[in-house]
Amino acid sequence: MIPALAILLPSGPLQAQVDRTLPIRIEADSATLDDNRGISTYRGSVRITQGATEISGDTVTVHTPGRVLERMTAEGQPATLNTLDPQGREVRAEAARMEFLPNEQRMELSGNARVRQGTDEFRGSRITYDLRTATLEARTGDTGRVEAIFTPREQPPAPVEGTP
Repeated sequence: MIPALAILLPSGPLQAQVDRTLPIRIEADSATLDDNRGISTYRGSVRITQGATEISGDTVTVHTPGRVLERMTAEGQPATLNTLDPQGREVRAEAARMEFLPNEQRMELSGNARVRQGTDEFRGSRITYDLRTATLEARTGDTGRVEAIFTPREQPPAPVEGTP
């Protein structure tokens, strides 16, 4: 049996602020491109940026049939994603392998996966999060556990009885 944690994220959904109209910039030590198949592979300190969103890894494979981004797979020690949520808080994801499916607005992380939003953190061997619905599912293998860490938000002081 695989333990899982499925959760609707509290106080501010985990939604990346990706403006898909902005250009995508890719930097790497080397690249191979098969334009007929729409597959390009970048190796060595790969850094991909689009607006405030950045993906990095040792190797990133980009699938763009017809010059339309279909999916992106990043592998690294770890591969990382940094972006901002709608409230402007930093969101950071990392794993040995990440697959981003932009049409579904879904990110799948595997291998020591971790997602941080502000001061909250989720860990597991596999994490899937849906950027549209702001839901996250964390799973781990038979011997491990899923971990979620929530930092309490500041609460306004309670009114003192007898004061206006």
